[in-house]
Order: sequence, then structure tokens, then C-alpha cells
Amino acid sequence: MDPAAQRVTTESGQVLGYDYLVMAPGLQLDFDRVPGLTQTLGQRGVASNYRYDLAPRTWEFIRGLRSGTALFTMPAGPVKCAGAPQKIAYLAADWWRRQGVLDRIRVILVLPTATMFSQPDWARVLTGIAAEYGIEVRLESQVVEVDGDARRAVIADARAGTKEEISYDIMHATPPQSAPDWVKASPLADPASPFGYVRADKHTLRHPEWPNVFALGDAASLPTSKTGAAIRKQSPVVAANLLAAMHGGDTRSYDGYTSCPLVTSRNKLLLAEFNYDLERTPRGGVPDQEARRPRADQPGRRDPRDPRDTGPHAGVGQHPRVRARGGPGRLRGADR
Repeated sequence: MDPAAQRVTTESGQVLGYDYLVMAPGLQLDFDRVPGLTQTLGQRGVASNYRYDLAPRTWEFIRGLRSGTALFTMPAGPVKCAGAPQKIAYLAADWWRRQGVLDRIRVILVLPTATMFSQPDWARVLTGIAAEYGIEVRLESQVVEVDGDARRAVIADARAGTKEEISYDIMHATPPQSAPDWVKASPLADPASPFGYVRADKHTLRHPEWPNVFALGDAASLPTSKTGAAIRKQSPVVAANLLAAMHGGDTRSYDGYTSCPLVTSRNKLLLAEFNYDLERTPRGGVPDQEARRPRADQPGRRDPRDPRDTGPHAGVGQHPRVRARGGPGRLRGADR
């Protein structure tokens, strides 16, 4: 990346000039930042839904466990869909409960944060859900080493300043994540970001040093959760502000909106929607009710049994296009 010359060079060596540049490269998965993790992925009970080829292994390991210890991890730093490390733990616990074996399985959820969730209302509800499943939650902790042959992981507790070795039967590992290396090494990277994100004004999504550069998505240095719902709101802001930069006209501002649909069981989810100030948006609902509402009646889900739901994907099981509360055929939440 050479913003001074307004050029980018591709991996094949092709040099492309630009007048305006929009950066949306996403994140890279840094499995190798946890010693021993890469070598054991996909075997000896270790999998990760963050690699599409390993997701079937996750299900295979969950389905095959009848007793023992199940470890679910989340690394320090932002990740794609921050709710995903918790979702798989809840789905697994719900499956084991339905199979009548949950009381024989020790479920450990390792989180680097001081609370279950950044937004306090949802954190309170998720704490209760984890307790209902009997999940042992380790806050301000992360897995720092894996011994795949011995099926052992080392958990570092930042609050206590201690390390503990845990034996596991299965483990779902969420890898550390960062901007791609070529972004980190570029002049566009935010020097204040240890993850190498592209620097951007949090409202205009415009680079403060290079005004013909815009950034959105997971690799943008924005203080909000990295979700598809966030990108859905960022995209029209970038489009409007890019057009304004090119031709003049009105600009738009991004308020940090993001949405985390947290699946809490096979047929229930909690839809958390909030902005930069962690204020719940009107679509966020009432936390205690949302967490226990069937997924088919949730914003962002359709009910395949409802003949009034006649959208373009009607009859395709649990497709995200849904009948929203308030009438058939309307879309809400992350799919509007």
C-alpha cells in the first residue's frame, strides 16, 4: 500500500493506481499465536468453527462426547462475531442436556473479558443462561498453550496472575485475530492499534491522514463489535461519504450500530443490538424475554410453519428472512 503515490501492489506484482480507495480486507486467523494449537486442529477433539472445513469436526466431537470435559475458548482482542465463542458452548450444552448427559460433562467457557458481554443488560442475561447450563465461566482468562497429544490446555488468569493446566476431552478454539499482515505493514494502519487495523474516523469511516481512503468491516479501527450487522450499517455511510468526496453533497455518520444474535439453545436466541455508547437500540427488545423466545419468533428468523411468511425464501427452513413481530413479510434486525 502506497497512499502517498496512490498505488497498491497485488501479490502477483501488478501495480494499480487509484483516486479513491475503500479498504475492507477482513481479518486473518492467527491460530499459530497459541503454541500447539495449529498442530492439533481437527484431531484429538480440537476443532474451530472459524475454519469452515473444521466446523463438521466440531459437531462430530460434540455429538460423540458422553462424559468428560469440554473446553470453549475465546482469545484476547476483537474477533469476528464476538458472540460465536459463546454460541457454540450453549448449543453444545443444549444438545448434551437433550441427550441426558449434560450432568456428566464439565463445560468450561474461557473468556478474556471482565464480564460475559460488553453491554451490561445482555451480560446479566448471559450470566444466567450459563448458570442454567452449569457452565463454568472463566473471566479475564485465555488459553495460552495447547498440548494436543496429552489433551491439555494452559489457561492464564489475568486477574489472579496465575496459570492452570486443564485436561479436556474436546475443545472448541477461537483463534486470535488481526488485520492481514500486509495491512499491518502499510502506512494506513492505525499506530494505536496492536492488531494493525486500518485507521478510520469512527463516524465518517474516512482515514484522518489520507482523506481519499475509507475503511469498513472487521479490519477498520472502530470501537464496535465486528459483525455483519455492523458492516450493513457502515456500507451506506462509506458510499455516501465517498460520493460526497468525489462530487460534493451530503455526508452521513455511523453511530457504531452492531448486532449480535446470540443463539442460546437449539431453538432460542438473544438479539443484542447497540451502538458506540452501548445503548440498546429499539430493536434490541427486553433481554429476559429475548433470551427465552423461540428462534422462529425472533427478529432475524423466519417461522417455516407460518403460511403468512411468503418472502422469497419461504419454506427454506430456518432461513434468516423472517416474519417480524407486527405483521407478515417485514424484515427486522440484521436482515432489514
